Amino acid sequence: MVELQTNLALTPEQAEQVLAAWLGDGVRCTGVERLHGGMINSVLRLSFDRAPYTGVIKLNGAGQGFAGEARALCHMRERGFPCPTVYMEESEAATLPYTFLLLETLPGVSLAQMPLGRADRRRVERELAEVLVDLHAHTRDTFGALDAPGEPRWVDVFMPWLHEVRAEPDVTQRLPADVLHDVDRSIAVAPQLLADQGRPTLIHGDIWAANVIVHPTLGASPQGWALSGLVDPGAQYADVEMELAYLRVFETVGSAFFDIYTAYTPLRPGYQLRSLVYWLRTYLIHVWLFGDQHYRDMTARVAREIVERTA
Repeated sequence: MVELQTNLALTPEQAEQVLAAWLGDGVRCTGVERLHGGMINSVLRLSFDRAPYTGVIKLNGAGQGFAGEARALCHMRERGFPCPTVYMEESEAATLPYTFLLLETLPGVSLAQMPLGRADRRRVERELAEVLVDLHAHTRDTFGALDAPGEPRWVDVFMPWLHEVRAEPDVTQRLPADVLHDVDRSIAVAPQLLADQGRPTLIHGDIWAANVIVHPTLGASPQGWALSGLVDPGAQYADVEMELAYLRVFETVGSAFFDIYTAYTPLRPGYQLRSLVYWLRTYLIHVWLFGDQHYRDMTARVAREIVERTA
């Protein structure tokens, strides 16, 4: 069960307990600032009087630890991916009344906070494409979590996730019967659609605007924006099409990204239809967690399209 805990607070005194456990006694916290974009956890930036002078801390209640995210960040940084360094992770709620993850502060702000002009948008998309081409070059023989033996068939990993979110009571309560009927028909044909699998590929797993950090850059022309890095990974070895579909579900990227990415790795035939299955899961998750009418409408639209295209 995912529990939304986006409003947890941290006093300067509590921040100093964390900083002392990391850097040693005598560190003084000079600021605690809530950051934009946390949808599940509380995300705060700490300022303090010892190098590196700033860090980002993610908080959640006891039992909702960050060990998996810390492991994902370390795994990806070891492979050259631009994401924060893990400073400290605590899953036992010993130092604070929360579990927490203390991270490097990437310079800049999230893409969700900084609507970019056309030239900056194209620059960031091209840089993101190049970063993901490199990330997706890392493969292994099985699909699944970083620390699990994995499965040789992608459907044996993905379909349980899809069934799990469909089984959430809030999904049944928030969607009308005709939409649920289309959802169930879509789920029934999903294994056949996803049987054409790619190689198990390392993906970030949660790239949307709030997790893309951009920073101002100076050059020969006036100040612009460039990619700083990505945060909040749900890293795993998956069919890479799940990552590519997720990049489009919230319109995080457009043609500039795909022009660069597909020059290295062309899309497989049938990608557009399979992407709808990934969109269906994403929208169902948002119906479950948030219930917004937009996500209910999009769930209905995507499920209906899958049904019509596979009839």
